[in-house]
Amino acid sequence: MAYSGLNLGNVKNQNRSSILKLLNDHGPMPRKDLSARLGLTPASLTTLCGELLAQNILFELGEVQQEDKRAGRRKILLGINYAYRHVLSISIEAPATSVTLCDLRGEHCITRRIPTDTSVEPELFLKRVANVGKALLWENSIGREELLGAGVSVPGPVDREKGVSTHAYRVWDQPVQVTAPLAEALECTVLLENNVKAFAQAELTYGLGRTEENLLLLKWGPGVGSAIIAQGRIYESRMYKSAEIGHVRVEKNGRLCRCGRHGCLETRVASHPIARHLRQVCSPETTPLLWAAVGGRPENITVHNLDTLAALDEPAMWEALDADIEVLADVVGGCLTMLTPDHLILYGYMFKLPHFREKFLAACKRYDPAYDENYIRVSELAEKLEYIGPLAVVTNELFYQG
Repeated sequence: MAYSGLNLGNVKNQNRSSILKLLNDHGPMPRKDLSARLGLTPASLTTLCGELLAQNILFELGEVQQEDKRAGRRKILLGINYAYRHVLSISIEAPATSVTLCDLRGEHCITRRIPTDTSVEPELFLKRVANVGKALLWENSIGREELLGAGVSVPGPVDREKGVSTHAYRVWDQPVQVTAPLAEALECTVLLENNVKAFAQAELTYGLGRTEENLLLLKWGPGVGSAIIAQGRIYESRMYKSAEIGHVRVEKNGRLCRCGRHGCLETRVASHPIARHLRQVCSPETTPLLWAAVGGRPENITVHNLDTLAALDEPAMWEALDADIEVLADVVGGCLTMLTPDHLILYGYMFKLPHFREKFLAACKRYDPAYDENYIRVSELAEKLEYIGPLAVVTNELFYQG
């Protein structure tokens, strides 16, 4: 039987990845500290860092200021050169698609938005998306050799290996091959991921996941999504299924959900059902302020004016909405009790609205006083939602993992 030893190439890649991950998570460090933290010999660490410096992946930031002025070897800080390559980050949602040119940290970004046209064949729409990406590269003088790759996020389930969107809710009802036409047009590697899981990867790469290993992410907007990060990894089953808090049943004979089941949480508390509930309770007798705000036309209540309407001091309106928010808090509270994550991370359109966010936090506290503002946090990446997820998918797979 042939002897199967260590693959030195794989070991080298793993060590390289460990160096980059440590510098990304904790910031610039001198070689000695990197060596101690990673358990690598100084000689091995010096060799690896020398190669990364030669490739312009790392750079020297200057000498560490030391209190001890005695003679000794200088400590030079090493950091990641986040301008080493660029990424095209593509977020396909309804009603708009965003195409963003990013550096590897997501700090310097240029975004173009186009309507998500569901009236044309998906391949034709993807061609338009690719053209926007190529225009961004050309306008900013970024050559193909400077492009690490492109990431795409879509709502709903995906087959990552085949690059297929199985069912992009509110975008495509049928399976769509996404990566192949984009890769051909952009002439680069293209990676596809579900939008919630892509954001979870961003939380691991750029957010609280750099220092906390166990998190539950909750997205509240046109849909209700979730992701579980356990021991620093995104949880998924062997069937590529992840946490689907939005499809927990909360009403036995409730509305038909887009997943095919009835009474899912999403059919009750997503932004569109919230707007529908407001239209139902809107009347001159019970909600006079709401009635006046929409000119006596309940049909004027949409997801686009929820922020304005939420500011109304209308008791009957909030009595209805509080019931919906309580349902969401109860389901989330049950998940927190079972999973006991380090933190609950919030993001999405509804959490941007102060009244909804505050009432959700209050409902969680009623469920358990320990679920306070320190435990439940709005993601620090929430303002980068339209590009940070696809960016993280690409950098994680093609940069940090080599």
